[in-house]
Amino acid sequence: MGRGSGHRLCATLMAVALALQGCASPGRPATQTVRVETPGCVAVSCELSNDQGSWQVPRTPGTVTLTTSHAPLKVSCLAEGGAQGSTGAPSSVPSASGAGAVAGGVVGGAAVGVAVGAAALAFIPVLGVITVLSGVAAGAATGQAVESNRQPIRYPELISVPMSCPAATAAMQPEGAALGMVIRGLQPGETRDVGAGERGTVLVTSVAAGSHAASAGLRSGDILLSANGLALHDAADLQERVLALAPGAPLALRIWRDGQVLELSLMRPPAAP
Repeated sequence: MGRGSGHRLCATLMAVALALQGCASPGRPATQTVRVETPGCVAVSCELSNDQGSWQVPRTPGTVTLTTSHAPLKVSCLAEGGAQGSTGAPSSVPSASGAGAVAGGVVGGAAVGVAVGAAALAFIPVLGVITVLSGVAAGAATGQAVESNRQPIRYPELISVPMSCPAATAAMQPEGAALGMVIRGLQPGETRDVGAGERGTVLVTSVAAGSHAASAGLRSGDILLSANGLALHDAADLQERVLALAPGAPLALRIWRDGQVLELSLMRPPAAP
């Protein structure tokens, strides 16, 4: 094989690899469950849509299983009082592991060796090395593109749609009155990251003297992080946790107060006789 032929082979291999990378759209549609919350509003209905279809969340916070796409996910929400909110969620593809590149490189290098022939590679050793390495590079690029194309497309697992429903979010009713506190969900700009993967999204705005909330040690200004070990996403989330308790059962709360994480125990009031 002449030097010119070897260079042409190298160029052809790299051109094929680049073409494969350019033609392959990374990622494939997949089934995914996402959670939708509406800080500032409770019990809101939302519609999620992309070029694969549309899906409904009848009441927030709630989850829905959908089909992902390269297209952004559109989320539109409507409260009973007429308040509206919308947002978009971009899609992403997890990074390839590199296994495809390794496998492709081995195959590509071997294929060049077979195609060119040992005698031809030995005739011009330097050219032989360059040619085989070109095959490895082309195979690696192709393998990486194929692996990337097999990765599932994903949306964020939690989608937050900021809304404002003052009358609906001020308190938990009727449980809020019985517990003796008023809470509201925090807007995205108000949320507090406290480390260890925890984020405060629920604010205690007032606590009645002598109430169950006061007995538990809660104060106005406390930011609630979790209840019974599960993160709170909005005010309605806490209401659901309280309603799931048996009367008189404790609810373990983690709160953020004055730069510290505290643990308190809140008792659900016994059922009225």
